[in-house]
Amino acid sequence: MSTQHPGAGRPEPVPGTTAEQLAAHLTALPDRDVAALLAARPDLVSPPSSSFTALAARAGARPSVETALRDLDSVTVAVAEAAVALSSTDPVLLGHALWLSANDVAARLAVLTRLALVIQAGPVPGLVDAFGPYPFGLGPWAGGPLADDQLPPPLTDLEQQAQDDPSIAVLKALAWGPPVGTLGAGHRSDGASELVARGWLERSSDSAGRTRFILPREVGLALRGGRLVRTPLVAPGSDDLDVLAPEAIAAEATSHAEEVVRLTRELLTEWGREGGQILRTGGVGVRALDRTAAALGLERTAAATIIELAAAADLLGLDEAGAAWVPASTASAWLEAELPEQWAALAVGWAASARTPWLVGTRSDDGVLRPVLGTDVEAAWAGRLRRRILTLLASLPEGTAVDAPWVRDALTFARPRRQIPDGAVTAVLAEAELLGLTGGGALSRAGGVLASSSQVPAVGDTDAADAAPTDETAPPAETNGQVLAALEHALAADLPADVGILLVQSDLTAIVPGRPSRALAQALERSSVVESRGGALTVRFTPESVRRALDAGWSAEELVQRLSRFSPSPLPSALRVLIDDAARRHGAVRVREVASVLRVADAAVAAGIVADAALKHLGLDEVAPGVIVSAAPAGVVLRELRATGLAPVLEDGQGRLLVSESPGVGRRAPAPASARPGNEHAVSRRRPGRRELAALVGRLRAGEEARRTSDGGAAAATDPVHALALLRQARASRARVRLRLAGPDGTQQERTVRVLAVEPGRVRLADLVRETELTVAVHRIVTLEIL
Repeated sequence: MSTQHPGAGRPEPVPGTTAEQLAAHLTALPDRDVAALLAARPDLVSPPSSSFTALAARAGARPSVETALRDLDSVTVAVAEAAVALSSTDPVLLGHALWLSANDVAARLAVLTRLALVIQAGPVPGLVDAFGPYPFGLGPWAGGPLADDQLPPPLTDLEQQAQDDPSIAVLKALAWGPPVGTLGAGHRSDGASELVARGWLERSSDSAGRTRFILPREVGLALRGGRLVRTPLVAPGSDDLDVLAPEAIAAEATSHAEEVVRLTRELLTEWGREGGQILRTGGVGVRALDRTAAALGLERTAAATIIELAAAADLLGLDEAGAAWVPASTASAWLEAELPEQWAALAVGWAASARTPWLVGTRSDDGVLRPVLGTDVEAAWAGRLRRRILTLLASLPEGTAVDAPWVRDALTFARPRRQIPDGAVTAVLAEAELLGLTGGGALSRAGGVLASSSQVPAVGDTDAADAAPTDETAPPAETNGQVLAALEHALAADLPADVGILLVQSDLTAIVPGRPSRALAQALERSSVVESRGGALTVRFTPESVRRALDAGWSAEELVQRLSRFSPSPLPSALRVLIDDAARRHGAVRVREVASVLRVADAAVAAGIVADAALKHLGLDEVAPGVIVSAAPAGVVLRELRATGLAPVLEDGQGRLLVSESPGVGRRAPAPASARPGNEHAVSRRRPGRRELAALVGRLRAGEEARRTSDGGAAAATDPVHALALLRQARASRARVRLRLAGPDGTQQERTVRVLAVEPGRVRLADLVRETELTVAVHRIVTLEIL
């Protein structure tokens, strides 16, 4: 390995790895290390490889390498890219280039080695491909040798020597990348010619007459002073962030927790009256969403968030017809529970959800609006992002308040190869604030419990931190019930003591000096509207709010009694007058839900139908002479009447006789079980346990031994992944390849070729015997061997 200064000439390169070298490396590993590799890179497990040679082909291919890089932090990724850029794995060399200590680099290289991304022979081919042709913005190595005395001094020294030199301007533009510049036909650069003469630039031309200049890698390193990055790689610090008092965080968080529970109760009440009708294309339409937003007093986006929260907590389900979302069977128990229990169910459901409510109302890739509770609002990365943000907040000093830009920078540093969609961090932080997991941007006590819980799953999560093989015999760290209990306790500890005092004013307003008790809160929710929240709750009684209490079944006297129970003084006369006036008007018009109407010409027959005990379950009522209404669907009424010996017929709304038409199905009750939107599209990868990994390693060794016994150890590929890896290797080395192709009629033919290009699903080849070119689908390759 080279120990030269990276700016002092070209380092001695580490030989490039091949699939055979990687296979030999994996074969030599102990079973324990192979199992750890498969656990850390679960994409190599499904489907399992037949041998170490096939495993090496997959592990060294770019798709699998990209997946592994997504779980590495910025420093480890930089070390991997530096190994590619400098063609070296020397910790001293890489440490100088990255402003790191040799020990730190050695530790990062050990991680890369355990992941089979860098081995003793050098970076695997997929790692080289992953960083593209210009790692760290450096060009290719020079076509000819450049001695140390032929390299330029650092760019800072050149600028001091001659600031107006045009050649320095060219070097300055290319030094930190991109290392390629182009001049149009007929144009010239005053400084480029001198640089080409010195060997500091390489020049080429294309058929259009354009001139292309490339800064060689040795020159770029010399200009940078041997550095690959301008400044040290440091995670965003928290020193400049605000630190809030625990009391302020608790007050803010509990206020939000109470509000989100109240809004969820209002949602269940609203959808209990009229559910969210499902569109033909799936999801709930804009009309239902706007109706719900108006009932909850929220904007459309906020209402969509509450709906998705309720669905994630299993509080919504489909009706029997599957045509609308309504309160699920679990909603009744939730409504009767105490506030901490209600909130904990919402928090756990949110953390495990793969839903993205902030995308409701936006357009998908095909231009269709995304509806609430629709499948287009499903994203496998959403749960993982929520967990990452909670974990990040928990790692900060207690009380540290964050904002979206800082969180995004911190997450990007921790996982630079994981793309975070625009607006996602801001939306998740807003959801955490809405739920009371944070207060003023700082993690609350309950939020810390959720962040540290092992029950914060993420749909499709593949973080390396979770990749350790599990022991099937070990009990789970925590049950869902334990997590719920911990969350309930954490919220209850921060909730202020409730009060049962209502100070009613003569102007029809009332003040609760603190957090209202459960009974007082229920009374006020039904009979008043909120004017302000904070340290005290201010409400106002209006004709509409009083009517809402009467609609709930309370009489005027009962409402007065309930409010008087909490008032230390008699209720003002203005409030009593308001209640009495609303009660006089209430019920002047009555609406009855009717599914069927019977018209009977004979009064005696009508009286007999109403009086028949066998038809009592139909809820029959004669509202006018010869006009009987029923709450049962028309088909049920027809069947029951015929069973009594009558001969009823069915008619339409205009009185026309229907003979062959089938009666409507009528309204159906909610389904007994809850449902979640998008569940059929969620993908969760099950991680193999220790026993399963041990069995996989055993099969790999047996398969490798069988392969060597059958073909004498030749590196012949018999599966598409292995074949693609060898084809890319052959293209890079311009080696000859012997392959066997399957024809359309099932016959096989052998070809000796040279690989010209490897494209998705196919490869372009030059037949060395027939002297022709051909394009072959990869699945047609039966076997492949590099000669």
